[in-house]
Amino acid sequence: MMRERGLRLTAQRMAVLEYLLSTDEHPSARRVFEKVRKSLPGIALSTVYGILAELTKNGIIKALEFNERDNRYEANLSQHINLVCLRCGKISDYVTPYTVDLERIRETTRFRTFQSRFELYGFCEACGSRGD
Repeated sequence: MMRERGLRLTAQRMAVLEYLLSTDEHPSARRVFEKVRKSLPGIALSTVYGILAELTKNGIIKALEFNERDNRYEANLSQHINLVCLRCGKISDYVTPYTVDLERIRETTRFRTFQSRFELYGFCEACGSRGD
């Protein structure tokens, strides 16, 4: 996919993408940096931010932007719902058999959709069972 988009396959880009593809977490840039620098000790945090921005811009990963939290990143581009815990910040994917027909929306409304994002906010099982 990177080659199709005209991006060179550097060790840094590959390490960032491989980490995102290997986890079901929705890590922040700092978390990606901490994981990637284990295999590439010389990588800089600014490099990770740049790679994440570039991969997002090219549609290879998805950025989840929040007002009061760090942005999070995911490689799962399929339609799904993000379940966001308001207490611990964990984000989980929920795959539903129902999908939004973006083509039908475009035909009906002439609204050209480029990206969609579905989120539900509440408490994960661990936080919800704490009862406080």
